Amino acid sequence: MNYLYFFINILVVVFFCYKLKLIGRGFFSAPGIYLALSLLPTVSLVVPSFFNVVSGRAGIQDYMISIVLHSLLFCFGLFIAYFLFNSGRIPVRRFVFSCDQVVSERNLLALFCFLLAVVSLVSQILMLGDIPILSVFTSSDVADLTNAREAGYKLQGGVMVYLWHFSRMVFVPYLVVMSFCRWFLNPTRKSKILFLFVMVFAVVNNSLSGAVAPVAMLFLCIGVAYVYLLGRIRLSLVVPFVMAVFTFPFIVEYVYSEDGFWDSLLYFSLKVVNRFSFETFDRTLSYFDYFPYVKDYLGGRTNSLVLFFSGEKFFNVQNYIFLERLDSFRAHLLHGSANAHFIGYMNADFGLLGVAISCLLVGVVVGFIDVFSSKNIQGPSGLALYVVLGFILWKLMGSQPTAVFFSHGAVLCCILIWVQRRVVVRSSRLDVRSSEGLS
Repeated sequence: MNYLYFFINILVVVFFCYKLKLIGRGFFSAPGIYLALSLLPTVSLVVPSFFNVVSGRAGIQDYMISIVLHSLLFCFGLFIAYFLFNSGRIPVRRFVFSCDQVVSERNLLALFCFLLAVVSLVSQILMLGDIPILSVFTSSDVADLTNAREAGYKLQGGVMVYLWHFSRMVFVPYLVVMSFCRWFLNPTRKSKILFLFVMVFAVVNNSLSGAVAPVAMLFLCIGVAYVYLLGRIRLSLVVPFVMAVFTFPFIVEYVYSEDGFWDSLLYFSLKVVNRFSFETFDRTLSYFDYFPYVKDYLGGRTNSLVLFFSGEKFFNVQNYIFLERLDSFRAHLLHGSANAHFIGYMNADFGLLGVAISCLLVGVVVGFIDVFSSKNIQGPSGLALYVVLGFILWKLMGSQPTAVFFSHGAVLCCILIWVQRRVVVRSSRLDVRSSEGLS
């Protein structure tokens, strides 16, 4: 039966990706990036040994039903959003830009984002006692890196933490993709130097916390932007692209490894496969194993938006599941989080009904964001923000929807896309008026 759910889910995703043009030759829509990547954990079911292990767990049936409900209702929510907010039409998927647009585009928004990123970088260096990434060069124990990250970031509070996060997830990736688009469309020496400078700054900024995902995200965004600009996928560049994405994560892994290069590379490759398939599936399944079979449903206590109206006490379900999954006590992991697909949180709160309703609502919201963003893309800068938006939505695989929309920067991306369009439109009007005055 679980295999049946697996194949039904794939058919649903393929059907809607085709009908709603979420993914195609030469483009990846923001919802399409998330939906395609959401399939990765379920691929682990094709491994017989893993399938046999999870088949006997308490929540497997609920989880498999939720996976199908997620794909079906999320896509149906997209359809509703396109019908309500775009007159039933599919948003624009292909964007064509010229060299003239690069030359004439005013980069006021990019300059503003760069200044915020600089402030973020400087404030992290000044406010943190220990820079986590430096432990890569000063310590041989990975626990030191974990402790530095916990103390420096996850246990920090205040407004500056949001600026740090927005800098890593929105401002810096936007600057990287924007400068890459300008170099691709107008390959001058100046644009090349600009891109290389921004790329170096971005790697430094996004690696500061010691987390490898923010650095890998930069290269992922460049890859998607390249497909948009080229209008097709070049198979000859797939291997170099994969190597670029995982180079920094491998370096961090190799520094702490006691094995040789090739053994470390093999271990790292297996770890990457495990992270995006087996581990994510297993971790999310834990939410279905414990709720309601070990602990009663939480009734919205994991979601800050629900708590705002209910007044109940917050329950840190990520930390609860993380500690329950530990094989042994390890002090440096006490503040760890077992992040899971958002359907895991919804099940912990309200069961399968919560999963179904949330998937439909999230689909509608993402559909609205897709329509709004697509309508306001103007120039390479707009495309850069749209690409970044797609990978922010991928965060739904490990966060609450409200956190993804607000804390992780999805709404911020939409606002910046709108601001960028206003800047371009206003600049065009001023240029027209000045040319009329000269004539």
